[in-house]
Amino acid sequence: MRLSSRGFTLLEILVAMAIGSVLLLTAARFLPMLQQQNLRLLVQVQLQEELLQIMHRLEKALRRAGYCHGECVGNALEIRAPAGDCLLLRWDESSSGRWRGPAAAESDFYGYRLREEKLEMQRGVASCDGRNWESLSDPRVLGISDFRVQRQHQQIRITLGGFARQWPQVTYRLEHWLTAENL
Repeated sequence: MRLSSRGFTLLEILVAMAIGSVLLLTAARFLPMLQQQNLRLLVQVQLQEELLQIMHRLEKALRRAGYCHGECVGNALEIRAPAGDCLLLRWDESSSGRWRGPAAAESDFYGYRLREEKLEMQRGVASCDGRNWESLSDPRVLGISDFRVQRQHQQIRITLGGFARQWPQVTYRLEHWLTAENL
């Protein structure tokens, strides 16, 4: 039995190389677009995660507002500024039976405010003014475009919106309702 061994012809090799080149060029053309879409999706997920973490921190603070293991005097919740973009809270963190004032070393007064596209927090404040507020996120990564708190009896609505600094058109907005049991 005789086996015939024959290779590819020059024409077959040239056609295969041409088809392979077209496929590689097509893949190379779409790869940067796919990478950019992937990066944009990662930025969007990071934005959502950052805003959710901030929202959970705000919800926790609002649920604590008004707690007192005794007889505390004053407003436990104040929503300031016309747009409701400053929030002042009080709770008895040490269960001492009173709210320690803003000047105390371990004050029970807390503030959250929107300023220059940052959501800031400070302990020991009685107003929304002043310096040395701490940003709740990295302002190089995340910008806060919307922060509002509205109260209807014990129901509180928090609206939080932000955008990615890398792609300002990538935005995300949250709105949560909660019941403040201690108010």
